[in-house]
Amino acid sequence: MMITGGGAPDQIQLSLGEQYENEKLIIDFDSGKPLHDGKPVVRLYMEGDSLKMANGFPMTYLKMDDQSSGAVAPSLENNASTRTLYTTENGANFVVRSFLAKGKKTVVSQEAKKSGPMMRSATQDAMRLQFSDGSETKEVVIMGTSGQVGVPEPLTLSGIPMSVSYGAELIRLPFALKLTDFELDRYPGSQSPMSYASEVVLIDKEQNIEMPYRIFMNHVLDHRNYRFFQSSYDRDEKGTVLSVNHDPGTLPTYIGYFLLAVGMFGALFAKGGRFRQLGKIAKRAAEAKEKLAAAFVAALLIAFAPQNAKADTNPMIKEITSFDRTHADMFGALVVQDSNGRMKPVDTLSTEILHKINRGDTILGLNPNQILLSMMLMPEAWRDIKMIRSDKLVNKELGIDAGEKTLAFNQFFEYPEELAGYKLNKYVEEAIRKAPGKRDKFDKAVIKVDERVNVAYMVYTGALLRLWPDAADTNHKWVATIDAINGFTPQESMVVRYLAAQYFSAIDDAVKSGDWGKADAALAQITEHQKKAGALVYPDESKMKLEIWYNHANIFERLWPLYFLVGFVLLVFAFAHIINPRVKLGLFAKGAYGLLVLFFLAHTVGLAIRWYISGHAPWSNGYESMIYIGWASVLAGFIFSKNSPITLAATSILAGLILFVAHLNWMDPQVTNLVPVLQSYWLSIHVSMITGSYGFLGLGALLGFITLILFMFNSGKRSKSISLSIRELNAINEMSLMVGLATLTVGNFLGGVWANESWGRYWGWDPKETWALVTILVYAVVIHLRFIKKIYTPYLFSVISLLAFTSVLMTYFGVNYYLAGMHSYAKGDPVPIPDFVPVTYAIVFAVIALAARHRKLAPLDAE
Repeated sequence: MMITGGGAPDQIQLSLGEQYENEKLIIDFDSGKPLHDGKPVVRLYMEGDSLKMANGFPMTYLKMDDQSSGAVAPSLENNASTRTLYTTENGANFVVRSFLAKGKKTVVSQEAKKSGPMMRSATQDAMRLQFSDGSETKEVVIMGTSGQVGVPEPLTLSGIPMSVSYGAELIRLPFALKLTDFELDRYPGSQSPMSYASEVVLIDKEQNIEMPYRIFMNHVLDHRNYRFFQSSYDRDEKGTVLSVNHDPGTLPTYIGYFLLAVGMFGALFAKGGRFRQLGKIAKRAAEAKEKLAAAFVAALLIAFAPQNAKADTNPMIKEITSFDRTHADMFGALVVQDSNGRMKPVDTLSTEILHKINRGDTILGLNPNQILLSMMLMPEAWRDIKMIRSDKLVNKELGIDAGEKTLAFNQFFEYPEELAGYKLNKYVEEAIRKAPGKRDKFDKAVIKVDERVNVAYMVYTGALLRLWPDAADTNHKWVATIDAINGFTPQESMVVRYLAAQYFSAIDDAVKSGDWGKADAALAQITEHQKKAGALVYPDESKMKLEIWYNHANIFERLWPLYFLVGFVLLVFAFAHIINPRVKLGLFAKGAYGLLVLFFLAHTVGLAIRWYISGHAPWSNGYESMIYIGWASVLAGFIFSKNSPITLAATSILAGLILFVAHLNWMDPQVTNLVPVLQSYWLSIHVSMITGSYGFLGLGALLGFITLILFMFNSGKRSKSISLSIRELNAINEMSLMVGLATLTVGNFLGGVWANESWGRYWGWDPKETWALVTILVYAVVIHLRFIKKIYTPYLFSVISLLAFTSVLMTYFGVNYYLAGMHSYAKGDPVPIPDFVPVTYAIVFAVIALAARHRKLAPLDAE
């Protein structure tokens, strides 16, 4: 049945002997229970296999099958028809959807994989229990779900009444919390929560305490070993949801974490410890190697050349290219509010838009600011210019040459003048209706191209440029020009209309005359209006100027080829030195070291600037953590490369590769706001140590690969020299892995502390947590494998130190981009596995197989 009484409808199953009641109606199915006076009662009963009803008041009916309607007179013998809507005089409604004269109600298990997340959350768990006292046996099915108190199910066994329930246990606390206010702050002009907090009063009559307290994310209320955490809030934003944890052992746990951290890092500095022994081994091998010759130089340099969009011949191109660069850069200094509420210069927005649409930095020789400004003022011209990055699969459906990498906006429409007949519409709708896991390459491609077309359209209409502060909005929202003109008060709307019209008119004149003075003055008036009307959220001007400089500096994108080139050349010279000791490394190694110091300083400055611009530590998303891992890799190289040019070269190459990957098209360099749980100092500590450890572990993997290459040529007269190099690199490799393992482990300890402070639990078997644990265990095996003397060899150590890095890749990329969990704030869009991954692993296994032929090292002189 479906029943309504003024509120949300109830869907129920009513069996013989049961009764239902809401605010307006009672429906009784021969229950024999007493009935309340004052409410209409519909009594259902069976006559043979038919369902009858007795109603002592008039009703109306509406049959759903033929839409016929009429009145139902008061009677004790009315038919209760199915699929008929009955309405009482007080507005109650009920429908008998179906009726089974004979049947058995049983609980059916629902397969999780066949039900969506909403259906799974709506269902309950069921337990079928059997009770027996030896003389009588009864079976009971009880329902319940996590987090809710179970409903008792009565049971009588051999005359003894009892009840059983399944669900959460209701625990009465010896104190109370009273909510006095709930505060939800959003990022300016956005619906994204910035922070939320609960103002409560702690009332403990036993201890004579009545104390106000503010609970918010990462700020916990502790009382009598109970810890209350800000978890969520009600939809009406008036009530709060707190999670509670009873943990009397927080201090001992934290002390244990501290002692474990001291022990792990202390092992690195112990006088007779393995770490110092490895340093001595590496030093002796390096000294002995200087006296010997070896052979073989092998390397490969992969060049990367970005491609720009093709220019199109268009009669209006001359006017487009006449937009003054200086004025466009002044336009780029305007402040804009993005959809997430972040305040940033237009320069940042224009760069992001161009990267999204075209993946380039310039079109027709124009910079992003010139392009954005001219797209808004001359959309007709830009709609014919091939600037939107397409895909060969999409081109095929459009009947366009697959080799065309960029298309014009108008090419996506059957009737471009009217913007009618959007050619991708059918394909986009079909792709979106599919579950993400069911989408093929074409579906993903058409969704991406459709997004670029829509971004271009929003630029043409000015919808992306939220330049105008809404003084009446309590959340300090900024809006686009057309929204400001239509939605502001008449006075404010007139101001915006005047400033916008004056500016656009001045630009039209400037394009024709070449004099941009009036346009500059009109733009200055818009800037002053922003400062005055949006004073409460207008950002610091020095920060805006620094962000513009950062956008154009492209520090990390320029660093990766420099890192790679210096590392590659140094690696070539290091191998040449092994072949022929007459090739002197000293001067070149010092020069390479000096260059890497300069690159490292620039890398550090870039991270610091991004930290200042964003207002949070630069390792909160995929792109930021990659550039930080690159920084940590270089730091690891400086620590261990004192006597090993090959280690320094490997470090530089690794940093270059990491920064190269960070700038692939599926990594988003956009600076974004933080979700509330990340607004914690624990982010700076926990994440920095975790991601920093990847630099040391990555260095170990690359050293393992280089060592395997040396094994391939470990024969003949070169064997002794190469064996010394292998021993040196393996010692440095193990030292790097020891530091990486210690840092990773302590970082996970701190993650447990953060989780406990934020959510009230140390560990939740989240995919990220689980794979971090797997990585710790994998590297613990790598480090301690030397104690199994029968199988341990330098060759085996090189192999496992290289392959172990797979667990790091899974922890970082696999979890972030393919699995869902608590760490989804770091998650990017699911991306296909790049083609180079299987090729890379094929090369790795080929090198491992070839190196196995010469895995025995030449003995040391002392041996």
